[in-house]
Amino acid sequence: MSRIAIEGFRAVTSAEGFGDLDARLPAKNSLRRASESGKAAVAAAGESLRGAGLAISDRVGVYVGEQQVPLDYTAQFLEATYRAGPRLASPLLFSESVANNAATHLSLTLGFTGALQTFIGSRVAGIQAVAAAREDLEAGTVDAGLVVVLSFAHAMTAQAYASLYFPRRRGSALPPLPLLNGAAAFVVRRGVGGREILHAATCCAGLERSQQARAAGRLVGESGITAATASTFRFAHERSLGILREALPKIEPPPDLGGEAFALDPFLRLRNGADTVLVLGEDGTAGLIALARNC
Repeated sequence: MSRIAIEGFRAVTSAEGFGDLDARLPAKNSLRRASESGKAAVAAAGESLRGAGLAISDRVGVYVGEQQVPLDYTAQFLEATYRAGPRLASPLLFSESVANNAATHLSLTLGFTGALQTFIGSRVAGIQAVAAAREDLEAGTVDAGLVVVLSFAHAMTAQAYASLYFPRRRGSALPPLPLLNGAAAFVVRRGVGGREILHAATCCAGLERSQQARAAGRLVGESGITAATASTFRFAHERSLGILREALPKIEPPPDLGGEAFALDPFLRLRNGADTVLVLGEDGTAGLIALARNC
């Protein structure tokens, strides 16, 4: 198996402040009416491609991982539909709310014509995107892959999860769920610089505690790792950390990044110095990504 590495890692997050996203786009006004999610994805991708020195061709694939679609645009579209009727609701609002919206913007704005995949789910979606890029590289389907991982949750996201995890509370009694939104992008390719991908995989065995521990344990056994940093959903942190410790006793509790970042969370931890991140998503799916140490 040839060496496959990540390079050109770039991130655009609310923690650092988005600033003028339009000014960071590769083409001025190319996404003037797009969602913040789409703009951040294209901005991070453009900066990553320049950093890695990668030219776009039909042999370069795009792999997107995100926790959810932009719910703010979904809400606006539904409100417009109820108010004005489906025929008069803005098609722009609808297009910005569909699952492959970010992939569409990446293709149209940057000119990708090769393989294109989008993974929607919990915090393991980005790891699924990395695994897919790695598989395509090893199969010779692509020569390089651009991976873009997004987290653009909405106030409705926080309300929904709070209601689910605290069903006896209502309104102001619901605990807050601070959100850390943003995009990360990086290039994955063979035989070059950057940090080598040692392992990237996901597993789901079921929602019971023993099943989740089994899924995480399987990933640990397949990878051979002995230590990792945890990535867990805020509302289930203590329970999830306990499950991960059943699979890997030497697991470091995750430092607070300032908010819930879902699929983006593991990659922000890698950016902050972690080598291996063991993930347990809010849906019970386990994920693991391990990179070689920086030289």
